[in-house]
Amino acid sequence: MTAPVLEAVDVTKHFPVRGLVKRGAGRVVHAVDNVSLKLYSGRITALVGESGSGKSTLARLLAQLYPLTSGEIRLHGNPVQATKGKAFREHVSKVQLILQDPFASFNPVASIASTLRRAVSIHHAGKGGDEQLAVIDDLLTQTNLAPPRQFTQKFPHELSGGQLQRVSIARALAASPEVFLADEPVSSLDVSIRLGILNLLRRLTEERDVAMLYVTHDIASARYFAADTAVMYAGEIVETGPSETVTQQAAHPYTQLLISSAPDPSRTDVKRVKDIGQPPSLISPPSGCRFHPRCPFAMARCREEKPPPFELADGHTARCWLYADNPEPAASERPDAQ
Repeated sequence: MTAPVLEAVDVTKHFPVRGLVKRGAGRVVHAVDNVSLKLYSGRITALVGESGSGKSTLARLLAQLYPLTSGEIRLHGNPVQATKGKAFREHVSKVQLILQDPFASFNPVASIASTLRRAVSIHHAGKGGDEQLAVIDDLLTQTNLAPPRQFTQKFPHELSGGQLQRVSIARALAASPEVFLADEPVSSLDVSIRLGILNLLRRLTEERDVAMLYVTHDIASARYFAADTAVMYAGEIVETGPSETVTQQAAHPYTQLLISSAPDPSRTDVKRVKDIGQPPSLISPPSGCRFHPRCPFAMARCREEKPPPFELADGHTARCWLYADNPEPAASERPDAQ
């Protein structure tokens, strides 16, 4: 595999707690803690986890929308600190964010042509009016909105959710980016049109040889859409590996819980993992493994020590003390055998 296009190296982001004058003094929300992730050209990586796990925050850190508390973002191996000014404009010309709710990401009183013309004027500064229109037509055609002039004079409220998300993708394409950060791009859309959007994103990733981060809470879609999957819980990545391996041979109890909560109809061997708790407070996260209050397999060590990543197979890792003594535990020791 070639070198990563974009990577997070031991990235941490803490948000100060506001609104509590005395009790909140000095307290922070541990949104992302010591997370590392690599994105490769022509390859889709899924970031999976329940709401509040830190997935969207990590995507925004990669997009340089938030300053880091600690750690490093690297683009082609070079550290990036570009939260404003010229450096930020250069970063977003290479790294584009596709947001979850297309209706909230457009100016409701600006036509589609006006919105796309602004993006084209920024990323194709040398083109005149007619050339800009030609670029807009091409962008809409690439996203399967044809004929393009049928859409350019409309306003966001006149388009369906699926059509507007395609316009959002077209706007991101205007920069000819090297990385797409798709933050739950289909979760707000009707089930009937989600597959079309995912197929479009896959085609663009392959044709343009770009890297893509696919943020989702649907681990089943990660298996079919992404080559690699990272599972995130309470601000930390707890399991990584090829999507087929992570979804079919899940090692971490939290990953098993996600799979049993949204079973794949094609599988008949899904083991149910009992959820015995609630997600923790990220203001005062649990010591040791953050999943231990909910884990039916928790041991004393889980409450006291944070597990490192254990290599289970080629490219498959899990942060779980169940695998501490044996990188490839026997079936009786695996959580799916309990």
